[in-house]
Amino acid sequence: MNLIRSINRVEKLHTLILQEKTGTPKQLAEQLGTSRANLYLLISQLNALDMPVSYSRKYETFFYEREVRLSILFKVEGIEKDEDLRKINGGSLAFFLPSNLLDGANLSLHSYFANTKSQLTGL
Repeated sequence: MNLIRSINRVEKLHTLILQEKTGTPKQLAEQLGTSRANLYLLISQLNALDMPVSYSRKYETFFYEREVRLSILFKVEGIEKDEDLRKINGGSLAFFLPSNLLDGANLSLHSYFANTKSQLTGL
């Protein structure tokens, strides 16, 4: 899963920067399993989050210019009941409505959504 891989990559990058053991940009990109271009995108994202990152050519490592903290929270929950599906907000769905719900000027979806499950099982 790309999201989990990205989160792991950012956490690993953060840890290496905190320890000041990143090595050169090429070495760090290899450790993270990404390209140098993507590495610099990650670093610019950290900078945008007010986590200023710099590079020391003398010590060949990236470092934070000041003390920072990173906390990434990620939660996955299974949905077991139909009632739980009604609590989800976001995204979009496309519904194909039967023509009997359209009366020319008004579109009433209330009765359609209330009986969606029963109508779909009858198809």
